Amino acid sequence: MEAGLSCEWIETNGGGSYAMGTVDRIPRRKYHSLLAIREPGHGEPFNALLDIGETVRSQQKTVKLLGFSFGNVVESEGFGYLTDFQHRPHPQWSYCVGGTTLRRSIELDSERDILRLHYHVTVDPKETPVTVCLRPYLPQRPIHWLTRANPFLNGAVHFEAGGVVMQPYSDMPALHLSVSGHEARFEMDGNWIKNLFYEQEQQRGYEAREDTFTPGQFCLELTGDCSFTLAVGTEQEPKKRRLLRARPRIRSAKTFVARLELAAERYLATTRQGFHSVIAGYPWFGHWGRDAFVSLPGLCLERGAIPEAEAILSSYGRPMGEWMRVHGAVCAIPELGLIMTGVDNPLLFARAVQMLEEYAPRSRHETFMPIVCNLLDALREGADRRVKVTSDGGLYVAPGPWAMTWMDAMVGGLPVTPRHGYAVDLNALFYNASCFALHWAEAQRGTEWGAFAQTWAPLVQAGGPSFMRRFWSEERGYLADCHSGAEGPSAADGGLRPNQLWAFALPYSPLGPELDRIGKRSLERIRDELLTPVGLRTLTPSDPKYRGTYGGDLRRRDEAYHQGTVWPWLLGIYTDSVQRILGPKAARAEIQPILDRLDEHMEREACLGHISEVFGGDAPHLPGGAPAQAWSVAETLRAAKRIG
Repeated sequence: MEAGLSCEWIETNGGGSYAMGTVDRIPRRKYHSLLAIREPGHGEPFNALLDIGETVRSQQKTVKLLGFSFGNVVESEGFGYLTDFQHRPHPQWSYCVGGTTLRRSIELDSERDILRLHYHVTVDPKETPVTVCLRPYLPQRPIHWLTRANPFLNGAVHFEAGGVVMQPYSDMPALHLSVSGHEARFEMDGNWIKNLFYEQEQQRGYEAREDTFTPGQFCLELTGDCSFTLAVGTEQEPKKRRLLRARPRIRSAKTFVARLELAAERYLATTRQGFHSVIAGYPWFGHWGRDAFVSLPGLCLERGAIPEAEAILSSYGRPMGEWMRVHGAVCAIPELGLIMTGVDNPLLFARAVQMLEEYAPRSRHETFMPIVCNLLDALREGADRRVKVTSDGGLYVAPGPWAMTWMDAMVGGLPVTPRHGYAVDLNALFYNASCFALHWAEAQRGTEWGAFAQTWAPLVQAGGPSFMRRFWSEERGYLADCHSGAEGPSAADGGLRPNQLWAFALPYSPLGPELDRIGKRSLERIRDELLTPVGLRTLTPSDPKYRGTYGGDLRRRDEAYHQGTVWPWLLGIYTDSVQRILGPKAARAEIQPILDRLDEHMEREACLGHISEVFGGDAPHLPGGAPAQAWSVAETLRAAKRIG
C-alpha cells in the first residue's frame, strides 16, 4: 500500500455517475460519495450515498471501520486496522480485526445507478459468532451543495423483498438497499450525524460543514467464513438509454500506457437522451465541448475506439451550427447540461474530425466534413457577434467581458487573461480548419461545395502571411500570444505562453516554409522557461503576472489558473511540436522523463490511477484542480503513444 491514506480513488459508470472517496475512508470533500448520480431526473448531479459504515463486533472487541472528521476531532479507528488497499481493477480494502479479516470492494453497474459492495469475511472459529453491521449515510443533496438536519427529509423505511426502500425527498429517486449472499436484518434507528467537516472544501474557500442522515443498519451474524453483497441504487422504470456497447475492460496495468488506457474509459459517458460525450473531469465537471474535442483523440482514437469517437462527433456536430445561429454565440445548452463557451469549440471539432481521418481513413469522416464547412461559414457570417473573420484570413475577438479561448477564468466579471483581438491559438486553429475544409471542398467538384471553395480560397491564401505579420518577431524569438489588431509593435502581447504550440503542431501550419526555423527558436524559449517535470506552465516565471502556486479560495485559484499554473494536457501538442520540428529521437528524450513523473503521480498522488487537472508552476509542482481530468489523461496517453 504505497499510496497515502488521504489519496483519492474513483469509479464511474457509462452514464457519468461516480463513486469517490479516500484510502482511509475519511470524507474530505463534499463530492465524496459512494453513489453520485449524474442524472437524478431533477436538477444537478445528486449525492445519494456518502458511504457505508461497517462495524465488526466479536467477543473481544468492536471496531467501526468508517471514520469522520468533525474539525478538531477525527473519529476514526478503521485505518488502524487497514492492512491493504488496491485501486485496480476496483477499489478494495482489507482489514484485520483480531482474528477476523474483512475484504471490501466496490463497483458501479456499468449502465445503471447501482452500487455493489462485495464483502468477504474470514472468521477465526475461536471468536464466533461475529456480527458485521452495514450502516448507510445519506446526504441526499446536489453534489455542489451541503445539507443540514431538516424536517423535510422523510426517514421512513419500507421493507421489500431482499431489503428496504426509502425516498427521503419526493422529487428525488427512491433508494433501494438489499443484501444478498447471507441473511441480514435491518435495524431502524434513524438519526442525523451532525457537523461533518470537509477539510478540502475549507481549503478551497467553501462552506465545509454538513449533517448527514442514517436510517439504520443491516446486521449479519456470521459463524464462519462468508461472502455477501450490499447493493444500493435507484430502481426506476427502465429508461431507454442508447449506450455504446462496452469495450472489453483492460485487465493488465503493467505499463504506463495500459494504465492510461484503463483511466481513459472512465470519462466516456452517454446521457439518457442518447447524447454521447466526455465528462471533463471528476468530481465537479460535466459535459464540456472543448474538453471533449481535445480529449477525443486520446480517449478514443488511440485506443481504437472509432465508433465511440464517431458517436461523440455526431452528438456535438449536427446541432452545433444551429446553436450558434439561434443563440448568436457559442454558448451553453442548459437542457443538455452542456458547456460550449469559447470560439475554439468549432475549430477543435474540425481538428477532431481531422484526427479521425488520420486514425481511421475509412471512417465516416466524410459525414462530418459538411458540418465543418457549415461551422466555418457560420463564423464568417457572424453567428457569434463577438467574433469576426477578417478579409486577410484572421479570426478577431472583440474586446468585452468575455473569455473566448481555453484561458477562460473570470474574476469580477472580467477575464483574468484577456486575449481579445487575434489570439495565436485561435488563429492557428482557424487556419488549420480552413485549409482542411478547403482541401475537402475542392475535391467535391460539381457539388454545392464549389461555392465554399471559391469563398474560402482567398482567405486561406491570405491567412499565412497575416499570421506571420501579427505574431512573429525576430527580436522576440517566439510567437506573440495575441495581437490587438492595432498598428505598431505594442499591439502584440509578447507574454511567453504555450498557446503558440498549435502553430507548430497542427497539420496545416500558418508558418509555411518558415515552420522549422521559427519552431526551433520558439521551442528553445518554451523549453527554457515553461517546461517543468510535470508539463508546461501557462506563463513564463519572468512575467510580472506569473503566479507560481495554485490554491486558496476561488478568486485566488482563478487568478493563478492560467497565469503560470501547469496544465498536463498541453503535453500533447508540445510532443507533436517537438516531434515535428526536432524529430522523434529528440521528442522521446525530452518527453519520457515527464511521462515517468506523471506515472508516479498516477500511482501515489491525488486521485489514484488518474492525472490531475493542474499542478503548481513552482516546485514541488503540487497537484490541484479536479483530481481526475479527462484531457490530462487523454493527451498524456497520446503523447506516450506518439513517442513510443
